[in-house]
Amino acid sequence: MFLLVATWLATVPNAYTVQLFHESRSAGEGLGALFFAFGGWLFLVTASLFLLVVLGLFFWGRGAKLLCMAVVLAAAPLSFFSTFLGTRFDKTMLVNIVQTNPGESLELLNARLVAWVLVVGVLPAILLWRWPLRPNEGRITSALRPVLALMVLVVITTGVVYAQYARYATAIRNRDVTFHTVAPGNILAAAISVGVMEFAANTVRAPRGTDAHQDYAIAKPRLLIFVLGETARAQNHGLNGYLRDTTPRMRASRGYYFPDTESCGTATAISVPCIFSGFTRHEFSLLRGRENETLIDVVVRSKARVLWLDNDSGCKGVCDKADFVDYTGSSNPRWCPEPGECHDEILLDGLEAKIRAEKRDTLVVLHLKGSHGPAYYKRYPPAFERFVPACRSNDLASCDRASLRNAYDNTILYTDHVVGESVQLLERLGDQFATALLYVSDHGESLGENGLYLHGMPFAVAPKEQTHVPMFSWVSPQFIRLERWNAACMLGQTKVPRTHDNVYATVLGFMEIESVEYKRELDLFEPCDPPSTPHRAR
Repeated sequence: MFLLVATWLATVPNAYTVQLFHESRSAGEGLGALFFAFGGWLFLVTASLFLLVVLGLFFWGRGAKLLCMAVVLAAAPLSFFSTFLGTRFDKTMLVNIVQTNPGESLELLNARLVAWVLVVGVLPAILLWRWPLRPNEGRITSALRPVLALMVLVVITTGVVYAQYARYATAIRNRDVTFHTVAPGNILAAAISVGVMEFAANTVRAPRGTDAHQDYAIAKPRLLIFVLGETARAQNHGLNGYLRDTTPRMRASRGYYFPDTESCGTATAISVPCIFSGFTRHEFSLLRGRENETLIDVVVRSKARVLWLDNDSGCKGVCDKADFVDYTGSSNPRWCPEPGECHDEILLDGLEAKIRAEKRDTLVVLHLKGSHGPAYYKRYPPAFERFVPACRSNDLASCDRASLRNAYDNTILYTDHVVGESVQLLERLGDQFATALLYVSDHGESLGENGLYLHGMPFAVAPKEQTHVPMFSWVSPQFIRLERWNAACMLGQTKVPRTHDNVYATVLGFMEIESVEYKRELDLFEPCDPPSTPHRAR
């Protein structure tokens, strides 16, 4: 039974991985390519059988049958997303799934997914349930059979792979065919990895920026609005050279757009903790992020107020010290066309009054729903459906590329509007605060390029659509005069390649917070600070 299930897993649920082998540039042509793909399929059979044999140590008899049924059922939905959307399931993706709110998760449900799970998962599970057990077969005998089959498969697969080892090594490296592409072993390995990470994480974060303080001689307090975008890719921004003008409000505000910006991750669950961690992308890990205090802790320690307004999936554990307001469950009829589905302008509703009452330096984080898929058409009000026809389905692969792009571009247009409204709010508050704004998206999005949709690919092989993100800053003229920054210098900083690594230091710079945590080389506008400015040690 184990061998039969392993063969099934390698043939249908993992067909996408076989396709990766077949499409590899090292696969060759003709019969060579077929033989190469056959070797990849043997690898999948062997990997699947190995998983079943290991798990089978804890199951026998009817329990082994239930194990096989569970494995087949688990592989079905995973294979749907890999086959039709190019999704890969590793620990990053698992964390992203766990931290996604239920409403967003339900958007992934569609008729084709249900049909796929029924045919690829439920039907084989029913057949397995009806599979007759061998009478009077002992546990040792039932365990030896799959072990012997596994040994034979290992020998055969090793021979096939060894015969073309260089080509397989190239394919594995270039196409990233590893254990996280084999369903359902990938999700089990991811679960173990995440479990170990959660167990090992400290319950108390290590202090950061214990020396943080504000030290400047400016009469007005500072106000920074940090707009944390969601799933916006830079390729579809008008300010980034896109043929459509999807960013008219940002352009009109005469701010500073950074066209060459790379994200820290390809999923919110990675990028948001990374942005606020103070570690660079190469230094960051989820475990390290959870062991240390965040940017929010440092800002609060400096005696500034932090207000976090959320319309997405929470702050991923980075805003414990902030005044947190969650709008995801709101039923406000003005902004929420349906319960739990609110447009991002709800974050600005009443915000001016909240800020007017504040006398301290203030950081406001607006965590947008932005362009979160797959139901792009739900992310913007009808007035912003400028690009038509727009895909109105959450089954992205069933939409034509033009309508899918239209729906996505409408989300970018609406986010631009929210940023523009935020700038106008800051202009109105200019009599009370020295004001500035910073906007950056957490990661990008694939819209069918190379057969990929959504996001969450392993960073090492992720396409640029998922890692190239927009970043924009608006600084009030009064703020620029107070800082004595040169506008030409500021414009020059937009020509330098940037990453999420720059956000932490830039926020501290805007808020004039002195601390050992401040890395001046990562502050976007630090080069424009006159040498005689007294508030920052040089």
